[in-house]
Amino acid sequence: MSRRFFASSFSFAVLALFALVGVRDARAASNDKEVEALIESVLQSDYAGGNFKQALEQLEFGKQACEGSSCSAKVRAKLFIAFGTVFAGGLKKGPEAKAAFSAALKEDPSAKLFPSFSTPEVQQAFNGAHGDAPAGAAASSAKPDVAAPRKPKKTWPGGGRFPRGWRSAEAYFYYNEATTSEASRDWLDCVDYTQASLQAENRVTTRFLTATCEERGGLWTEALADFQIVTDAAGKIGLHDVGNLARQRAQTLREKTPKVVIRRPAKADALVVTINGVELADAKLGGEVWVNPGQQTIRAQGKVNGAELEFEQAIDAAELETATVEIKLGPKGARGDQAMMRCMLGAQTRDDFAKCLKSDSGPSLDLHLATELSGYHDSDHVDTFTPAFVASAESPTGGWGINGSFLIDVVTAASADIIATASPRWRETRYVPSIGGHKKLGDVDASLKANLSHEPDYLAISFGGGASIDLRQKTITPALSYEFSHDISGRAGTPFSIYRRDINRHGINASVTFVLDKSTFFAAALTSVLENGDTSKPYRYLPMFAPDVAKRVPIGLSIDGVNKNRLTIRALEQLPTNRQRWAVAGLLGHRFTASTIRVEERLYVDSWGLKASTTESQFLVDMNERVRVWPSLRFHVQSGASFWQHAYAATSSTKDGTFTLPALRTGDRELGPLYGLTIGGGARYAFGEKKSWAISVNADIVYTRFLDHLFLLDRLGLFGATTLEVDLE
Repeated sequence: MSRRFFASSFSFAVLALFALVGVRDARAASNDKEVEALIESVLQSDYAGGNFKQALEQLEFGKQACEGSSCSAKVRAKLFIAFGTVFAGGLKKGPEAKAAFSAALKEDPSAKLFPSFSTPEVQQAFNGAHGDAPAGAAASSAKPDVAAPRKPKKTWPGGGRFPRGWRSAEAYFYYNEATTSEASRDWLDCVDYTQASLQAENRVTTRFLTATCEERGGLWTEALADFQIVTDAAGKIGLHDVGNLARQRAQTLREKTPKVVIRRPAKADALVVTINGVELADAKLGGEVWVNPGQQTIRAQGKVNGAELEFEQAIDAAELETATVEIKLGPKGARGDQAMMRCMLGAQTRDDFAKCLKSDSGPSLDLHLATELSGYHDSDHVDTFTPAFVASAESPTGGWGINGSFLIDVVTAASADIIATASPRWRETRYVPSIGGHKKLGDVDASLKANLSHEPDYLAISFGGGASIDLRQKTITPALSYEFSHDISGRAGTPFSIYRRDINRHGINASVTFVLDKSTFFAAALTSVLENGDTSKPYRYLPMFAPDVAKRVPIGLSIDGVNKNRLTIRALEQLPTNRQRWAVAGLLGHRFTASTIRVEERLYVDSWGLKASTTESQFLVDMNERVRVWPSLRFHVQSGASFWQHAYAATSSTKDGTFTLPALRTGDRELGPLYGLTIGGGARYAFGEKKSWAISVNADIVYTRFLDHLFLLDRLGLFGATTLEVDLE
């Protein structure tokens, strides 16, 4: 049955009721419920459908049903508000609307507009009616985007004098308080005082001050309506400059006021949508809704195949922007479960739909597959080629997930260090499988993982676990994890049973993530790694110099220069056999309407005396629904280890000709003082009907400056990667 037919049928019912009222005592025949139902039906059907004359005809039945004392004053006021809404918002008849609103305020001084049907024209007529309203009438209509206005902090003491041009001492008193609030930038107090002044005396200049404070206080939709009232009224009383200024300010507000387009789901019944707690008319779904700048929370409730579902999303309404929100209903308590939402939207029968809601049946399973090819080349003749494969399965309804990956790392090197020690160019292949999983237990998420790394002369095995807990409605999430690693370092071609060095590591990570608002998060982490074992490289030989020569060896001395000045001995690297590392890091991320920025800072120190700072930033921009691009920047600076020297001295014994070497020595460039800069970027393109496929490319230029090293003063590297991803359900 259509809404119009319902409205007409209801009107006849009201007439019948009115006929009965005529023969019964009015006090015993209140028609409030029937008239309120009529008002709602007319606004939702005829008015929302553009049948404004039909709407007025239907509302006339309500007037007949409310004659005498058949309706309460509040319901009669609602009826007049409905008349004014149709006159102003539909027929664009301002005077008639103002008269209807004035009648409503006389019936009920606290009468307010219907938020879902309030337009700038309706707001303007309603505000204009306040000048004719008796003292005590409501100062403003309902404002869907902000809290109700506060009462003025100061009240009129009564009596007093007022200057020429004013008719009310009360109005003049509140106007002065408003200007004081404006000067101190208390915009909401200014609005409160000006509205109190307007109740006592309706002046154009006071209305202009109201609009000014509303605009500066972020109440743009209200300011727009008040500027329009000033524009219409100022010229009639000779205030042309004020009228022109109000017109300009109104035009500026129209251009920059944020808009929201809310698209309804296809299969929903009994859908109720609210913006910041105020219900939105069904007719406004799909069109632009003007809102004040700032955070807007869109909530929806409805039924799909008889099941009650809900939706919630917060957006930041920014000036000059139009945000689009797609309503995707989901089961209560499972907001954001996109896989479940897609499952429900694709259900063909009631049984199919019910399966999506069963958290213990496990039909909702997201599969993610990805493969990546990456490569690196630098000016020190180091090349790497790394194919990688990743797979994960996530059950949003079951609260569990598993993941696994496998990569092959092929490294080829002929660096200056290798050439300096007369070693041949070498190639090595590393295999790295890993597996992990997690399980959600209420607000706690527990996880386990294991990794293996195998190469001809090195074997590493690690495993660990952790847990996180959601606090304060998931706005604070602390986490704690532990990982143990056992490594075996050897020599290529030599069994571990003959030559091996064991290295054990204990890693502890404590972190906490804060959701600062709907678009911003901050994460802080503290990491500690305790390492025990000899990590010296069995192939890394260092040039040694006589003490007096070592002092004169310049930074960046060439291979030939080193060979001319070095001693004849070849010394293997020797590092400390234990190391404690600590790092603190902070990550700040913010989501704009169509972009995201991430900034991270990491500070590091260890027991070897090495200190470092790493700063990274990334700015991701959504060009459209399928394309995302991002530039990135990374800067790293570090001191050298306490035992670092670019030229080590060895002293010889005159008795037997042996040499005494430094107890600790290294040729690892990464343990010396340096700084590095990485500039890069990437792009991602999603394709397929559901955008479930995506291809990404990434490229970086990596520059490193060595500050106290032999052979090389700097290094330039190029890194590139291509990734193909697919999401399956």
